Amino acid sequence: MMSTRTFWVLSLLVMVGVGPGYGGSISGRVKVDAKKIPAVKPVKMETDPDCVAKHKEPLLSERFVVDEDKNVMNAFVYIKSGLDGKTFETPRRPVQLDQVGCSYTPRVLGIMVGQPLLVLNSDRIMHNVHMTPQSNTELNKAMPGRVRKLPIPGEMFSQPEIMIPFKCDVHPWMAAYVGVLPHPFFAVSAEDGTFEIQDVPPGKYELEVWHEFFKGQIREIEVGTEAMTVDLALSVPRK
Repeated sequence: MMSTRTFWVLSLLVMVGVGPGYGGSISGRVKVDAKKIPAVKPVKMETDPDCVAKHKEPLLSERFVVDEDKNVMNAFVYIKSGLDGKTFETPRRPVQLDQVGCSYTPRVLGIMVGQPLLVLNSDRIMHNVHMTPQSNTELNKAMPGRVRKLPIPGEMFSQPEIMIPFKCDVHPWMAAYVGVLPHPFFAVSAEDGTFEIQDVPPGKYELEVWHEFFKGQIREIEVGTEAMTVDLALSVPRK
């Protein structure tokens, strides 16, 4: 039988939205609503033979990755509004961003406000990590081949921001995007366009999908304690 103290602890977790397993889940698929998708172009990296040597075939641009069914990879899905008054614990474990084959991986990721980021250099060649935020603090650090790890403290991500661009000044084609949020309710769409956000406190929200090339969408949703499906549509921006 549940004690009175346990009951109130569980009730508090539900109210503030910090307890796993006490909310609903949001899953779905991100597609692009367009008759014609622009052609994907190979990355021009001939200026650095070391980068070219890391690929048996030409590296294709990841500015947009769309399959035959128009499912979109690397779309950032997150709760935009509706969590006012709720607080969430920031993970101490850093999120990792690697540099592999002269390309950032993953290209899109999310962290919470105050959470550290660990940038890796699996290429063992010179890179330059340059993040250019609008609301947070800019960082510009060289990573010679001998430097395998670059810790970025959580203090550098003190404000919510969608999105912070990362680039490499040595290899200008390299790009990544980091979303900073005060809550853990975000996801990045997989190769087949699917995403899932778990343990969302019951309530009414705005759900937004962001993409670096395609135009995003905002949907109003209501989450209960059950799983719900929300499919999201992107569009090709006008020239």
